[in-house]
Amino acid sequence: MSEYVSDAGRLRDLAAAMRSGELTSEALVRRCLDRIAAVDGAVQAWVHVLVDEALAAARALDAEGARRGPLHGIPLAVKDVIDVRGLPTRAFSPSRAGLPPATADATVVAHLRAAGAVVLGKVHTTEYAYFSPAPPTRNPWDLRRTPGGSSAGSGAAIAAGTVPLALGTQTAGSVNRPAAYTGTCAFKPSTLAIGGVGIVPLAPSFDTVGAFGASAQDAALLAAGYAAAHLRLGEATAPPPRILVLEDALIARLTQPGTAAQLAGFAERLRGAGLRVSRAGSPVSLEAVLLTHRRVLLAEAGRTHARLPKELISPRLAADIEEGLAIPEEAYHAALRELGRFRQDFWRGVGPDDLLLLPAAPDVAPMDGTTGDPSFVIPFTALGGPVATLRAGLEAESGMPVGALLCAAPGGDARLGAFLCSELATQLDL
Repeated sequence: MSEYVSDAGRLRDLAAAMRSGELTSEALVRRCLDRIAAVDGAVQAWVHVLVDEALAAARALDAEGARRGPLHGIPLAVKDVIDVRGLPTRAFSPSRAGLPPATADATVVAHLRAAGAVVLGKVHTTEYAYFSPAPPTRNPWDLRRTPGGSSAGSGAAIAAGTVPLALGTQTAGSVNRPAAYTGTCAFKPSTLAIGGVGIVPLAPSFDTVGAFGASAQDAALLAAGYAAAHLRLGEATAPPPRILVLEDALIARLTQPGTAAQLAGFAERLRGAGLRVSRAGSPVSLEAVLLTHRRVLLAEAGRTHARLPKELISPRLAADIEEGLAIPEEAYHAALRELGRFRQDFWRGVGPDDLLLLPAAPDVAPMDGTTGDPSFVIPFTALGGPVATLRAGLEAESGMPVGALLCAAPGGDARLGAFLCSELATQLDL
Protein backbone atom coordinates (compact mmCIF):
# COMPACT_ATOMS: atom_id res chain seq x y z
CA MET A 1 0.00 0.00 0.00
CA SER A 2 1.20 3.52 -0.80
CA GLU A 3 2.67 5.63 1.99
CA TYR A 4 0.10 8.27 1.11
CA VAL A 5 -2.88 6.06 1.98
CA SER A 6 -4.12 6.26 5.56
CA ASP A 7 -7.30 6.35 7.64
CA ALA A 8 -8.31 9.34 9.75
CA GLY A 9 -10.71 7.11 11.68
CA ARG A 10 -14.28 5.82 11.56
CA LEU A 11 -17.06 7.82 13.17
CA ARG A 12 -18.05 5.06 15.55
CA ASP A 13 -14.47 4.76 16.84
CA LEU A 14 -13.84 8.50 17.01
CA ALA A 15 -17.14 9.08 18.82
CA ALA A 16 -16.38 6.31 21.33
CA ALA A 17 -12.95 7.77 22.00
CA MET A 18 -14.47 11.21 22.57
CA ARG A 19 -17.13 9.83 24.90
CA SER A 20 -14.49 8.05 26.97
CA GLY A 21 -12.27 11.13 27.13
CA GLU A 22 -9.43 9.45 25.20
CA LEU A 23 -9.80 11.95 22.36
CA THR A 24 -10.90 15.55 21.99
CA SER A 25 -12.06 17.36 18.88
CA GLU A 26 -9.07 19.68 19.17
CA ALA A 27 -6.67 16.73 19.24
CA LEU A 28 -8.39 15.19 16.21
CA VAL A 29 -8.19 18.45 14.27
CA ARG A 30 -4.50 18.76 15.13
CA ARG A 31 -3.94 15.19 13.97
CA CYS A 32 -5.59 16.03 10.64
CA LEU A 33 -3.53 19.20 10.29
CA ASP A 34 -0.33 17.24 10.92
CA ARG A 35 -1.30 14.70 8.26
CA ILE A 36 -2.08 17.48 5.76
CA ALA A 37 1.35 18.98 6.41
CA ALA A 38 2.98 15.57 5.91
CA VAL A 39 1.32 14.39 2.67
CA ASP A 40 -0.67 17.09 0.92
CA GLY A 41 2.37 18.52 -0.83
CA ALA A 42 2.27 15.33 -2.89
CA VAL A 43 -1.47 14.55 -2.92
CA GLN A 44 -2.64 18.16 -3.41
CA ALA A 45 -6.22 17.61 -2.28
CA TRP A 46 -6.62 20.86 -0.33
CA VAL A 47 -7.27 24.38 -1.61
CA HIS A 48 -7.71 26.20 1.73
CA VAL A 49 -7.03 24.92 5.26
CA LEU A 50 -8.71 26.84 8.10
CA VAL A 51 -6.12 26.16 10.79
CA ASP A 52 -7.05 28.75 13.41
CA GLU A 53 -10.79 28.68 12.74
CA ALA A 54 -11.00 24.89 12.91
CA LEU A 55 -9.02 24.71 16.15
CA ALA A 56 -11.21 27.39 17.73
CA ALA A 57 -14.38 25.58 16.68
CA ALA A 58 -13.03 22.29 18.02
CA ARG A 59 -12.17 23.83 21.40
CA ALA A 60 -15.66 25.32 21.65
CA LEU A 61 -17.26 21.96 20.90
CA ASP A 62 -15.05 20.23 23.47
CA ALA A 63 -16.21 22.77 26.04
CA GLU A 64 -19.89 22.03 25.42
CA GLY A 65 -19.81 18.72 27.27
CA ALA A 66 -22.96 17.17 25.84
CA ARG A 67 -22.56 15.78 22.33
CA ARG A 68 -24.85 17.01 19.56
CA GLY A 69 -24.77 13.71 17.68
CA PRO A 70 -22.44 11.47 15.65
CA LEU A 71 -20.81 14.43 13.86
CA HIS A 72 -19.91 16.31 17.05
CA GLY A 73 -16.30 17.48 16.86
CA ILE A 74 -15.55 15.66 13.57
CA PRO A 75 -13.46 17.55 10.96
CA LEU A 76 -14.96 17.98 7.49
CA ALA A 77 -13.61 18.94 4.05
CA VAL A 78 -15.83 20.89 1.64
CA LYS A 79 -15.61 20.72 -2.16
CA ASP A 80 -14.77 24.09 -3.65
CA VAL A 81 -18.12 24.58 -5.39
CA ILE A 82 -19.85 24.86 -1.99
CA ASP A 83 -19.74 28.13 -0.04
CA VAL A 84 -17.92 28.35 3.27
CA ARG A 85 -18.14 31.73 4.93
CA GLY A 86 -14.88 33.67 4.75
CA LEU A 87 -13.49 31.61 1.86
CA PRO A 88 -13.80 32.27 -1.88
CA THR A 89 -15.59 29.65 -3.97
CA ARG A 90 -13.33 29.37 -7.00
CA ALA A 91 -14.68 26.15 -8.62
CA PHE A 92 -11.18 25.75 -10.09
CA SER A 93 -11.93 28.38 -12.74
CA PRO A 94 -10.12 31.59 -13.71
CA SER A 95 -13.58 33.01 -14.41
CA ARG A 96 -14.16 33.21 -10.64
CA ALA A 97 -10.72 34.51 -9.65
CA GLY A 98 -12.01 37.97 -8.75
CA LEU A 99 -14.98 36.92 -6.65
CA PRO A 100 -14.86 37.93 -2.96
CA PRO A 101 -15.06 35.40 -0.12
CA ALA A 102 -18.49 33.99 0.67
CA THR A 103 -20.33 35.97 3.33
CA ALA A 104 -22.38 32.96 4.48
CA ASP A 105 -22.19 29.18 4.52
CA ALA A 106 -24.09 27.10 2.01
CA THR A 107 -27.23 25.64 3.59
CA VAL A 108 -25.69 22.17 3.81
CA VAL A 109 -22.59 23.54 5.57
CA ALA A 110 -24.73 25.50 8.03
CA HIS A 111 -26.66 22.33 8.89
CA LEU A 112 -23.45 20.40 9.44
CA ARG A 113 -22.02 23.07 11.71
CA ALA A 114 -25.25 22.94 13.69
CA ALA A 115 -24.76 19.16 13.99
CA GLY A 116 -21.30 19.73 15.46
CA ALA A 117 -19.03 19.17 12.46
CA VAL A 118 -15.81 21.20 12.24
CA VAL A 119 -15.12 22.70 8.80
CA LEU A 120 -11.42 22.11 8.18
CA GLY A 121 -11.31 23.79 4.77
CA LYS A 122 -11.88 23.46 1.03
CA VAL A 123 -10.74 20.72 -1.36
CA HIS A 124 -10.22 20.64 -5.11
CA THR A 125 -12.74 20.13 -7.90
CA THR A 126 -12.62 20.11 -11.67
CA GLU A 127 -13.70 23.39 -13.27
CA TYR A 128 -17.36 24.08 -12.38
CA ALA A 129 -17.60 20.42 -11.29
CA TYR A 130 -17.52 19.44 -14.96
CA PHE A 131 -15.26 16.96 -16.73
CA SER A 132 -12.16 19.08 -17.28
CA PRO A 133 -9.69 20.52 -16.67
CA ALA A 134 -8.67 18.35 -13.76
CA PRO A 135 -7.12 19.94 -10.66
CA PRO A 136 -3.59 19.02 -9.52
CA THR A 137 -4.93 16.41 -7.05
CA ARG A 138 -3.26 12.97 -7.14
CA ASN A 139 -4.65 9.56 -6.21
CA PRO A 140 -3.03 8.58 -2.87
CA TRP A 141 -2.90 4.92 -3.96
CA ASP A 142 -0.71 5.82 -6.94
CA LEU A 143 0.31 9.43 -7.51
CA ARG A 144 0.48 8.81 -11.26
CA ARG A 145 -3.27 8.13 -11.37
CA THR A 146 -6.37 10.28 -11.22
CA PRO A 147 -8.51 10.37 -8.06
CA GLY A 148 -11.50 10.82 -10.37
CA GLY A 149 -13.71 13.85 -10.68
CA SER A 150 -15.22 16.17 -10.23
CA SER A 151 -14.94 15.69 -6.44
CA ALA A 152 -11.25 14.88 -6.76
CA GLY A 153 -10.13 16.52 -3.55
CA SER A 154 -12.93 14.99 -1.48
CA GLY A 155 -11.96 11.40 -2.24
CA ALA A 156 -8.22 12.02 -2.11
CA ALA A 157 -8.38 13.91 1.21
CA ILE A 158 -10.07 10.97 2.92
CA ALA A 159 -7.94 8.30 1.24
CA ALA A 160 -4.80 10.14 2.40
CA GLY A 161 -6.07 10.19 5.99
CA THR A 162 -6.17 13.99 6.18
CA VAL A 163 -9.84 14.19 7.25
CA PRO A 164 -12.55 11.67 8.21
CA LEU A 165 -15.42 13.21 6.18
CA ALA A 166 -15.90 15.31 3.05
CA LEU A 167 -18.65 16.88 0.97
CA GLY A 168 -18.85 16.55 -2.81
CA THR A 169 -21.44 17.17 -5.49
CA GLN A 170 -22.76 14.89 -8.23
CA THR A 171 -24.33 15.88 -11.52
CA ALA A 172 -23.05 12.89 -13.49
CA GLY A 173 -20.63 10.61 -11.58
CA SER A 174 -18.74 13.12 -9.47
CA VAL A 175 -19.18 11.56 -6.00
CA ASN A 176 -19.54 7.83 -6.51
CA ARG A 177 -16.71 7.45 -9.04
CA PRO A 178 -13.92 9.30 -7.16
CA ALA A 179 -14.86 7.37 -4.03
CA ALA A 180 -14.36 4.12 -5.95
CA TYR A 181 -11.05 5.23 -7.45
CA THR A 182 -9.62 6.30 -4.09
CA GLY A 183 -10.79 3.31 -2.06
CA THR A 184 -13.16 5.42 0.01
CA CYS A 185 -16.94 5.27 0.37
CA ALA A 186 -19.74 7.63 -0.55
CA PHE A 187 -23.46 8.26 -0.23
CA LYS A 188 -25.30 10.27 -2.89
CA PRO A 189 -28.86 10.93 -1.67
CA SER A 190 -31.85 10.77 -4.02
CA THR A 191 -31.26 13.17 -6.89
CA LEU A 192 -32.54 16.67 -6.06
CA ALA A 193 -33.38 15.61 -2.50
CA ILE A 194 -30.89 18.10 -1.08
CA GLY A 195 -31.85 21.74 -1.60
CA GLY A 196 -30.51 25.03 -0.34
CA VAL A 197 -28.36 27.89 -1.51
CA GLY A 198 -24.63 28.46 -1.77
CA ILE A 199 -23.65 25.81 -4.33
CA VAL A 200 -22.29 26.57 -7.80
CA PRO A 201 -24.77 24.95 -10.23
CA LEU A 202 -24.02 22.87 -13.32
CA ALA A 203 -27.23 21.10 -14.39
CA PRO A 204 -29.98 21.74 -11.82
CA SER A 205 -32.02 18.63 -12.68
CA PHE A 206 -29.19 16.48 -11.33
CA ASP A 207 -26.97 18.58 -9.02
CA THR A 208 -26.95 16.81 -5.63
CA VAL A 209 -24.67 17.15 -2.61
CA GLY A 210 -23.04 13.84 -1.69
CA ALA A 211 -21.02 12.60 1.26
CA PHE A 212 -17.63 10.84 1.50
CA GLY A 213 -16.30 8.76 4.39
CA ALA A 214 -13.84 6.01 5.18
CA SER A 215 -16.86 3.68 5.42
CA ALA A 216 -20.27 3.76 3.74
CA GLN A 217 -21.80 4.04 7.21
CA ASP A 218 -19.79 7.23 7.84
CA ALA A 219 -20.87 8.66 4.48
CA ALA A 220 -24.53 7.90 5.24
CA LEU A 221 -24.27 9.52 8.68
CA LEU A 222 -22.69 12.61 7.13
CA ALA A 223 -25.53 12.81 4.58
CA ALA A 224 -28.03 12.48 7.43
CA GLY A 225 -26.45 15.58 8.97
CA TYR A 226 -27.55 17.79 6.08
CA ALA A 227 -30.52 15.89 4.62
CA ALA A 228 -34.12 16.86 5.25
CA ALA A 229 -35.84 14.89 8.01
CA HIS A 230 -38.36 13.35 5.61
CA LEU A 231 -35.55 11.33 4.01
CA ARG A 232 -35.35 9.54 7.40
CA LEU A 233 -31.63 8.90 6.98
CA GLY A 234 -31.26 8.72 10.75
CA GLU A 235 -33.34 5.55 10.98
CA ALA A 236 -31.24 2.66 12.22
CA THR A 237 -33.25 -0.42 11.32
CA ALA A 238 -34.87 -2.01 8.29
CA PRO A 239 -35.40 -5.62 7.16
CA PRO A 240 -32.36 -7.13 5.41
CA PRO A 241 -32.62 -6.18 1.74
CA ARG A 242 -32.51 -8.41 -1.30
CA ILE A 243 -29.43 -7.60 -3.41
CA LEU A 244 -29.86 -7.75 -7.18
CA VAL A 245 -26.65 -7.91 -9.22
CA LEU A 246 -27.64 -5.81 -12.21
CA GLU A 247 -27.00 -7.10 -15.73
CA ASP A 248 -27.01 -4.80 -18.76
CA ALA A 249 -25.31 -4.66 -22.15
CA LEU A 250 -23.37 -1.53 -21.18
CA ILE A 251 -22.00 -3.17 -18.03
CA ALA A 252 -21.12 -6.37 -19.87
CA ARG A 253 -19.33 -4.51 -22.66
CA LEU A 254 -17.23 -2.15 -20.56
CA THR A 255 -16.37 -4.05 -17.37
CA GLN A 256 -12.75 -5.15 -17.26
CA PRO A 257 -11.81 -8.63 -15.95
CA GLY A 258 -10.19 -7.38 -12.73
CA THR A 259 -13.24 -5.30 -11.87
CA ALA A 260 -15.61 -8.16 -12.68
CA ALA A 261 -13.66 -10.55 -10.46
CA GLN A 262 -13.75 -8.20 -7.47
CA LEU A 263 -17.47 -7.48 -7.90
CA ALA A 264 -18.23 -11.21 -8.07
CA GLY A 265 -16.20 -11.79 -4.92
CA PHE A 266 -17.97 -8.94 -3.17
CA ALA A 267 -21.39 -10.37 -4.09
CA GLU A 268 -20.28 -13.69 -2.62
CA ARG A 269 -19.25 -11.96 0.61
CA LEU A 270 -22.75 -10.52 0.88
CA ARG A 271 -24.32 -13.90 0.16
CA GLY A 272 -22.04 -15.56 2.67
CA ALA A 273 -23.21 -13.08 5.30
CA GLY A 274 -26.77 -14.34 4.85
CA LEU A 275 -28.15 -11.77 2.42
CA ARG A 276 -30.32 -12.84 -0.49
CA VAL A 277 -28.28 -12.17 -3.63
CA SER A 278 -29.55 -12.85 -7.15
CA ARG A 279 -29.09 -11.51 -10.67
CA ALA A 280 -31.50 -9.32 -12.63
CA GLY A 281 -31.51 -7.71 -16.05
CA SER A 282 -31.93 -3.96 -16.32
CA PRO A 283 -35.55 -3.06 -17.12
CA VAL A 284 -34.31 -0.32 -19.47
CA SER A 285 -31.15 0.21 -21.48
CA LEU A 286 -28.57 2.00 -19.33
CA GLU A 287 -26.94 3.33 -22.50
CA ALA A 288 -30.22 4.98 -23.50
CA VAL A 289 -30.45 6.60 -20.06
CA LEU A 290 -26.85 7.76 -20.42
CA LEU A 291 -27.56 9.51 -23.72
CA THR A 292 -30.70 11.21 -22.43
CA HIS A 293 -28.89 12.40 -19.31
CA ARG A 294 -26.27 14.01 -21.54
CA ARG A 295 -28.90 15.94 -23.53
CA VAL A 296 -30.46 17.30 -20.35
CA LEU A 297 -27.09 18.11 -18.78
CA LEU A 298 -25.88 19.99 -21.86
CA ALA A 299 -29.12 21.95 -22.20
CA GLU A 300 -29.06 22.98 -18.54
CA ALA A 301 -25.33 23.70 -18.38
CA GLY A 302 -25.70 25.91 -21.44
CA ARG A 303 -28.58 27.85 -19.96
CA THR A 304 -26.94 28.07 -16.54
CA HIS A 305 -23.55 29.29 -17.75
CA ALA A 306 -24.36 31.10 -21.00
CA ARG A 307 -22.70 34.31 -19.79
CA LEU A 308 -19.37 32.85 -18.70
CA PRO A 309 -16.47 34.52 -20.56
CA LYS A 310 -15.15 31.93 -23.01
CA GLU A 311 -11.59 33.14 -22.66
CA LEU A 312 -11.66 32.36 -18.93
CA ILE A 313 -13.01 28.80 -19.05
CA SER A 314 -11.70 25.56 -20.56
CA PRO A 315 -12.31 24.85 -24.26
CA ARG A 316 -14.30 21.70 -23.35
CA LEU A 317 -16.67 23.61 -21.06
CA ALA A 318 -17.03 26.46 -23.54
CA ALA A 319 -17.83 24.07 -26.41
CA ASP A 320 -20.37 22.13 -24.35
CA ILE A 321 -22.09 25.33 -23.20
CA GLU A 322 -22.49 26.28 -26.86
CA GLU A 323 -23.77 22.80 -27.71
CA GLY A 324 -26.26 23.01 -24.86
CA LEU A 325 -27.50 26.45 -25.93
CA ALA A 326 -28.15 25.03 -29.41
CA ILE A 327 -30.58 22.44 -28.02
CA PRO A 328 -34.11 23.81 -28.64
CA GLU A 329 -36.51 24.13 -25.71
CA GLU A 330 -38.83 21.50 -27.15
CA ALA A 331 -35.95 19.01 -27.47
CA TYR A 332 -34.86 19.75 -23.88
CA HIS A 333 -38.40 19.23 -22.60
CA ALA A 334 -38.71 16.01 -24.62
CA ALA A 335 -35.52 14.72 -23.00
CA LEU A 336 -36.92 15.52 -19.55
CA ARG A 337 -40.09 13.58 -20.39
CA GLU A 338 -38.00 10.69 -21.70
CA LEU A 339 -36.05 10.58 -18.43
CA GLY A 340 -39.35 10.49 -16.55
CA ARG A 341 -40.45 7.46 -18.60
CA PHE A 342 -37.11 5.72 -18.02
CA ARG A 343 -37.50 6.21 -14.26
CA GLN A 344 -41.02 4.83 -14.25
CA ASP A 345 -40.13 1.81 -16.37
CA PHE A 346 -36.91 1.04 -14.52
CA TRP A 347 -38.25 1.19 -10.97
CA ARG A 348 -41.49 -0.55 -11.95
CA GLY A 349 -39.28 -3.48 -12.94
CA VAL A 350 -37.35 -3.50 -9.64
CA GLY A 351 -38.85 -4.25 -6.24
CA PRO A 352 -39.17 -1.14 -4.03
CA ASP A 353 -37.22 -2.86 -1.25
CA ASP A 354 -34.45 -4.25 -3.47
CA LEU A 355 -30.93 -2.84 -3.63
CA LEU A 356 -29.03 -3.02 -6.91
CA LEU A 357 -25.36 -3.97 -7.09
CA LEU A 358 -23.05 -3.11 -10.00
CA PRO A 359 -19.47 -1.94 -10.58
CA ALA A 360 -18.79 1.71 -9.78
CA ALA A 361 -16.57 2.02 -12.88
CA PRO A 362 -15.43 -0.27 -15.68
CA ASP A 363 -11.86 -0.32 -14.40
CA VAL A 364 -9.60 1.03 -11.68
CA ALA A 365 -8.43 4.65 -11.73
CA PRO A 366 -6.60 5.36 -14.99
CA MET A 367 -3.31 7.15 -15.33
CA ASP A 368 -3.55 10.91 -15.14
CA GLY A 369 -4.94 12.90 -18.05
CA THR A 370 -8.58 11.95 -17.57
CA THR A 371 -10.92 11.74 -14.58
CA GLY A 372 -12.02 8.28 -15.69
CA ASP A 373 -15.17 6.68 -17.05
CA PRO A 374 -18.48 7.65 -15.33
CA SER A 375 -20.67 5.45 -17.57
CA PHE A 376 -21.94 3.20 -14.76
CA VAL A 377 -22.74 5.99 -12.30
CA ILE A 378 -24.49 8.45 -14.62
CA PRO A 379 -27.59 6.31 -15.33
CA PHE A 380 -28.29 6.02 -11.60
CA THR A 381 -27.87 9.75 -11.07
CA ALA A 382 -30.46 10.17 -13.83
CA LEU A 383 -32.74 7.40 -12.51
CA GLY A 384 -32.93 9.36 -9.30
CA GLY A 385 -32.38 7.05 -6.35
CA PRO A 386 -29.73 7.12 -3.62
CA VAL A 387 -26.39 5.56 -4.56
CA ALA A 388 -23.65 4.35 -2.22
CA THR A 389 -20.09 3.48 -3.18
CA LEU A 390 -18.61 0.54 -1.28
CA ARG A 391 -15.13 -0.99 -1.36
CA ALA A 392 -15.30 -4.22 -3.37
CA GLY A 393 -11.61 -5.10 -3.06
CA LEU A 394 -8.25 -4.52 -4.75
CA GLU A 395 -7.60 -5.34 -8.39
CA ALA A 396 -5.03 -8.12 -8.48
CA GLU A 397 -2.62 -6.78 -11.09
CA SER A 398 -2.47 -3.10 -10.12
CA GLY A 399 -3.33 -3.30 -6.43
CA MET A 400 -5.75 -0.40 -6.99
CA PRO A 401 -9.18 -0.15 -5.32
CA VAL A 402 -12.31 -1.45 -7.04
CA GLY A 403 -15.61 0.12 -6.03
CA ALA A 404 -19.17 -1.19 -6.12
CA LEU A 405 -22.41 0.77 -6.36
CA LEU A 406 -25.39 -0.08 -4.19
CA CYS A 407 -28.51 1.70 -5.45
CA ALA A 408 -32.08 2.09 -4.19
CA ALA A 409 -35.24 3.49 -5.72
CA PRO A 410 -35.92 7.25 -5.50
CA GLY A 411 -36.87 8.09 -1.94
CA GLY A 412 -35.28 4.87 -0.69
CA ASP A 413 -32.58 6.77 1.22
CA ALA A 414 -33.74 5.46 4.60
CA ARG A 415 -33.67 1.84 3.44
CA LEU A 416 -30.20 2.11 1.92
CA GLY A 417 -28.90 4.13 4.86
CA ALA A 418 -30.35 1.69 7.39
CA PHE A 419 -28.57 -1.21 5.70
CA LEU A 420 -25.26 0.66 5.62
CA CYS A 421 -25.63 1.50 9.32
CA SER A 422 -26.70 -2.02 10.32
CA GLU A 423 -24.65 -4.35 12.48
CA LEU A 424 -24.26 -6.67 9.49
CA ALA A 425 -22.72 -3.86 7.41
CA THR A 426 -20.38 -3.05 10.30
CA GLN A 427 -19.28 -6.70 10.50
CA LEU A 428 -18.67 -6.69 6.73
CA ASP A 429 -16.72 -3.42 7.05
CA LEU A 430 -18.82 -1.73 4.39
